[in-house]
Amino acid sequence: MMIPNKEIVRFVLKDVLKRKRIRSQSGLAEAVEKKLKETEIYYSITPQRARIIAIETPGIRVKISNRKGRQPKKCPACGNKLRKKYTKNLKGRKSLFSLKCSKCSYRGSGTKWIPGRYEFDLKRSG
Repeated sequence: MMIPNKEIVRFVLKDVLKRKRIRSQSGLAEAVEKKLKETEIYYSITPQRARIIAIETPGIRVKISNRKGRQPKKCPACGNKLRKKYTKNLKGRKSLFSLKCSKCSYRGSGTKWIPGRYEFDLKRSG
């Protein structure tokens, strides 16, 4: 097993996403690995690494749908620091309204904090 460098993965990600939108992290990894194996049969990539490189790559849009779960301390999608937004309740007390990542498109609110589905596609220009 060989691990391809980020630049190769970025190129393959964009090539794969030119053809279709991918609606899961595992689906992204499968499509990328299949394309990588066309050039080097020993290349392999994990779904988490494919997701993180996709998040870091300009021109790729990542949509995250959340499900119920515990409030995270750092971004569950990319590991970056989260910004907290507060609101006041009826008694005038400060209450956490939402969490937002400044690096990726993760947003959590209410009781929905855990990413349940990722969607990947290319940003359309124009």
